[in-house]
Amino acid sequence: MNKSTEQFPTPHFSRSIYRFSRIIGRPYVRFALGINTLKVVNRPILTREIQTFREGKQSLIIAFRHTAKEDAPALLAAVKESHLTFLYGRDVLNWAGKATKFLFPRLGFVAVQNRGNNKEGMRYLRKEVSQGRFPLTLAPEGQVTYHSHRCQPIEMGVATMASWALESNKDVTILPIAIGYHYTNSLDSLLRRWQAETGLLLTNQDDRGRLLEACEKSLQLVASFFGLPLSDEPDFLVRRNLLCEALLTLGEQQAGLTCGEGKLLDRLFGLRYAGEDTLFNQKESPRPFVKQASIAYRQAGALHFLRISQVVDILEYLDPFYAEGSNKQNRNIEVALNLLDVNNRLAGGSINTRYSPKRKRATILIGDPIRFQCQETQKGGRRKRLDLMHEAVFQGLQKTSDDLVP
Repeated sequence: MNKSTEQFPTPHFSRSIYRFSRIIGRPYVRFALGINTLKVVNRPILTREIQTFREGKQSLIIAFRHTAKEDAPALLAAVKESHLTFLYGRDVLNWAGKATKFLFPRLGFVAVQNRGNNKEGMRYLRKEVSQGRFPLTLAPEGQVTYHSHRCQPIEMGVATMASWALESNKDVTILPIAIGYHYTNSLDSLLRRWQAETGLLLTNQDDRGRLLEACEKSLQLVASFFGLPLSDEPDFLVRRNLLCEALLTLGEQQAGLTCGEGKLLDRLFGLRYAGEDTLFNQKESPRPFVKQASIAYRQAGALHFLRISQVVDILEYLDPFYAEGSNKQNRNIEVALNLLDVNNRLAGGSINTRYSPKRKRATILIGDPIRFQCQETQKGGRRKRLDLMHEAVFQGLQKTSDDLVP
């Protein structure tokens, strides 16, 4: 098996596996993920767009806000009108277990690599956009963003795929979806859990003050853990960003990557995949002892800079001021869960081991469809068309996030 095949498993949809997934979907969401209630708002819009897709009148791309590890299973269980072809990060199969590695390709899901260049995968995706039997479903922000009510900058992938559909003489609809969770936990209980995990005492009297204090102390914890200085810049977000930059530089040095090139997310993906490839894409054929020892040494190093990437992955979204918007109670809970996740990542965990409370309610809000007609390929250049699509999808996702009431 070549490296490309290992990293990009070929999707081969199995109807029997699909039927099995439909049977276990709801029980899995309830008992494994702790979602007691799964509600879809504006379902008639979803039903209509899927029906139009099934009639061959349009390509359909479902663009969802990816804010929690429960999102994809919740969507699969909630959407009864059709199966969905999910795009997922190729590193997911490395940590999500044998069941996931077996199920994803057989459910027709497509592995992708952000900032990667896989021609075989792109050819497959292009065919799926114009000829696929199920709606393509992806998270345009590129990764989990941990905030239900704030859309982060999105990647160009969704606009590119929509453009492919137009170029194949098909109208395309992009359906924005926001997903939010209502938790029964109190902010106080989560902050007490944070104190127990860190051994630190929060001295403020009110919950809001203790949340801000915990955010400050979390920056200090991360800096101390990796032996890095913490800036005395008074602005929390500036200090957080400087710490993320310092962490990525440290990780890039350990990984032998060029330091400081590109945006934070570019660097994060580069560091993540360098570590994943070192740990999981080594050949299994026999080697001399010296080579085996060399691989073990490299893998030990990869574990360390992968931990750095995991910490940055959550730290970049730690924002106490996010809790000042609408839906304050839910926003406060999201910030507290991110604080707990910082502890999880420092301990060597990932999103797969992130603490997620049980007995929660999931709300899936279907937004207003964003439509593009194939005649539009004749208007202006391709770059202009992509930019217009990109902005329309971002605005659609942000509006849906603003309207979300978990």
